[in-house]
Parts: sequence; structure tokens; C-alpha cells
Amino acid sequence: MKDLEYNLPEAVTLKRLFTQFNLAPVRDNFLLAEELMSLPIGSIDFPEGRISLPFLGKKLSLIPQGQLFRLDIRDEDLSLMVHLPGTWEELATGVGNWLEQEKGRILGFCEEYTRHLTELITQGHGLSILGELRKLLGMDVFLLDKYFKVLVWEGGKDLPLNPLAFVTPKLSNFKTLDLSIETPLSPGSWNEAQYKKLPLSWYPLAGYQGVLGYIGLCASPDELSPVAKLLFYKTATLLYLELTKAQSVEDTERQHYRDFLFDLLYNNFDSLEVVQSRGKLWGMDLTKPHMVVVGEIPGYDPDSRERVFFQELMDRITAVLKSQPRTVFLERNDQIVLLYPLESMLPLKQWEGTAKKLLSPLLTLTGELEGGRTMAFGVGNIYPSARFIHRSFQEAKSALELGLLFDVQERVILFQDLGVMRLLLKLEQQELEDFRNEVLGPLLKFDQENNLHLEETLLAYLASDGDLNRAGDRLFLHPNTLRYRLKKATEVLERDLNSLENKMNLYIALKIGRLKSLWQE
Repeated sequence: MKDLEYNLPEAVTLKRLFTQFNLAPVRDNFLLAEELMSLPIGSIDFPEGRISLPFLGKKLSLIPQGQLFRLDIRDEDLSLMVHLPGTWEELATGVGNWLEQEKGRILGFCEEYTRHLTELITQGHGLSILGELRKLLGMDVFLLDKYFKVLVWEGGKDLPLNPLAFVTPKLSNFKTLDLSIETPLSPGSWNEAQYKKLPLSWYPLAGYQGVLGYIGLCASPDELSPVAKLLFYKTATLLYLELTKAQSVEDTERQHYRDFLFDLLYNNFDSLEVVQSRGKLWGMDLTKPHMVVVGEIPGYDPDSRERVFFQELMDRITAVLKSQPRTVFLERNDQIVLLYPLESMLPLKQWEGTAKKLLSPLLTLTGELEGGRTMAFGVGNIYPSARFIHRSFQEAKSALELGLLFDVQERVILFQDLGVMRLLLKLEQQELEDFRNEVLGPLLKFDQENNLHLEETLLAYLASDGDLNRAGDRLFLHPNTLRYRLKKATEVLERDLNSLENKMNLYIALKIGRLKSLWQE
């Protein structure tokens, strides 16, 4: 196919308008006019109507006033008084005809350029159109996926031909994530010291499928001319459509993969052989034991504005896990699920150390999230067969839920460390409720009538191993106030807190009270 000759059309500016029609501002406006000559024109309003150009520019109004006319730049809230060369009718007609010619010139080139790119795409060279953009703009450009991994690199002018490392921006840094000619470029920066002074800009390739990638430019955000921005946007639109096609194929494959993982986690298989054979198709060796982990940000609301932040975090987690290629990662509602393959079964005493070692990159990444929060992880027991991954998954969820419920300070919570709470999960809810009422009934009734928070006080005391100072710190209570409440609790319950059996029964009953928040209504 014949190469396109790239002679980028000149934009319509105030200077070109004045030159074309020999316009001169009145003396008092001369200096202001000089400052404004480089402004691009987007549209001009006449008393007779409006003419718009196909790129971003200033909105002008021309208003006749005798032998002069007033030129209003509405975007800047500025006005110039200009001498009228001839009649107003002649000027209005001349400017109108000239603008229509300029529009045709620019749109003609744009159509030819778009047709050229479309031909390349139909010939199977979709992403190669980025090279055409480089020729058009005369600057280095590159295409990134949504994780900021380089897909195409068109360097050679200011940048080397091999990709450089740049500082990965946050999604929140972008003013908008819409694919639009009005979407501004966002500035970036390089990691390499020798290139730090070079400009860098990002432009999101986004639409109804979300952000699919970014165009990177070795240019500052304001470096593109209005016509260049128009043609840049046309290229970005075609690149987005190409990524959409690739994303559609990827989404189909990913959905099949997610379906398999859900079947694995919820035991929707007839036999171990079926599990293992299907796992092979996805590069998983299910003949080996796996450590199952469930992670969650306490207090995160997926329906809130935090959704962008959460998705950004998921992208960063995906990037981090690339250093652990065999790790299976699944986003599930407001949680993440991780499956770590092990070479063999581990002794019980090594489970915690192994879990923390495997999770170390994520513990570092999620150690200090926005709002002072962190991500906590529940770890299920390890089984020799993939047939029991579903059981480990349920255990990991329970470990996380109970750990958060009972204010466990560790970020990695093992199911095996939950003690008696593991047994409580297996009992009937009514049986647990009956036990709680038998042990705590009088105290619960007293709290309801007097609002003295004896239940909360007793739990803090027992959880602190009877240490009044620690319990007081937990509740922000003076030791004397704590002693009074404990004395009142023993009176109401008619139980001796020095008795091991009483303390055990009370502690379990109090824990059941916390456990109720996990029960379905």
C-alpha cells in the first residue's frame, strides 16, 4: 500500500484570520492582540449564524459596530476592537467562505489519514497504526495495556528503540477516563535519570468496557496543536477498537477460566481426575497440594466511590503476582482469592511461616492503603488432594471473617489458630443461641434495661486474661470503672469469675454473641 505523505494541516488561528483579511486592531488593543494571535479558533459566531471547525479551539464572536467590529473571545472573556476593512457584509461572507475552505482542508486530510489507518487494520496490522501516529506527530509514541505494560514501542527520535521504565501513574491521577477529543493528556515521568527531563504524557483508551490501555507520548500535555490533537484522537479511537476486539477474546477466555475456578472452589466436579485434567488446560498442576488464601480490605464498600481505588489496587496486585507465575489469582466481589501451589505437604508448624513468605509481596503492597487501612488475609488448612480445595477455601473465608470479627491483630489469620471458634462454626445456630442465653441471660436482660455495657466489659476482661489495665485500655475505661462493672456483672450472673469453668463458659457465650453477626437473618 502506498505510504501517506504526512504534511500536518495548519490550524486556524487568530493570526491567520487577521492576515487573511488584513485586519488591524485599534491602537489601544494592539498589545493585547499580539498576545492573542496564536490562539486557535474553534468556532465563530456572526449575527447571521455560526461556523464551527472540527477541532478544539476558542469560541469567537464578531459583532459589527459602525466602522469597527468587536471580536469577543468568549473562552477568555476578552474583547478586541478591530477596524472594519470594507463593509460588514463583505467581511462576514469572506470569513464564512474561508472557514468553510479551512474545514474542508482539515477534514479532507483527516479522512485520508483515517482511511489509511483503516486499510492497515483490515490487512491485519492493527497495532502498527501507532507507527503512523509517530510519523504524523514527529514524536516518540507507545501503546500500553491497562496494567501499563508496553504493547508497542515507537521510539527513535528522543527515546531509544527499546522500552524505558517510567513511573507508573495511579488511575486517580487522570482527570477523566473517557475517550473524547476533549479528554486532556495527563503528565508523567521517567525512572531513568538521563530521561527525567524529557516530557511524558498519557492518554486513556477508555469506553463502555472501561480502560483498555493508554497511549504514551514523549511530549508535554499542551504540545499538540489542535489539528494534531484531532488526528491523535482519531488514531486513539481506532486503537481502542482494536483493543476492544482483543479484550473480547480475552474476556471470553477469562470467563471460562473463572468458571473453572468457581467450580474448583465450590466442588462442582464429579471426580478428582476431572479436576486434574481440566486444571492442566489452564496450566495448573492439581496433583500437588495448594494453600488457599482469601484477602479483604476491612470496611471496603464495593458500591462506593472507592471502586476506582479498589480496581487500581487489583491491577497493582496483578502486576506484583507476575513474579509468582504459578499463583492463581481471582477477584471475587470485594475479596481476592489466591491459590499457592506447594511442592509437597508441609508440617503443621510450617504453615504460618510459609503463608507469610508467599504473601510477603502483597503484605508489603497493601501494608499502608489509603485511609490508614490494610488488607487482611485468611488461610485455610492444607490438604494433600485438590479434591479438598473447596474445604480449604471455606476455611480461609471463615478465618478471615472470624479474625476481623474478633479483632485479631495479625494480618495473616490461619484457620488452625481459631481454636474453639472453629468448633462453634459447625454447631446449629439455635443450639449456640440456647447456650448463650443459659449462660448470659440475666446479664443480657440487665444490659438491655440499664445500658451499662456489661457484656462488652466482660468480654474485654476475659480476652485480656484478667488484666485490668489491658482491658481498661481496650474499653477506654478507668480501672475503678472497670472494677465496678465487673462486680456488677458477677452479681447479676451469680457466677465466680475466679472459676476456670465459669470463665470458659462465659468466654464461649460472649464469643457466640459476636458470632451472631455472621448468621443469615
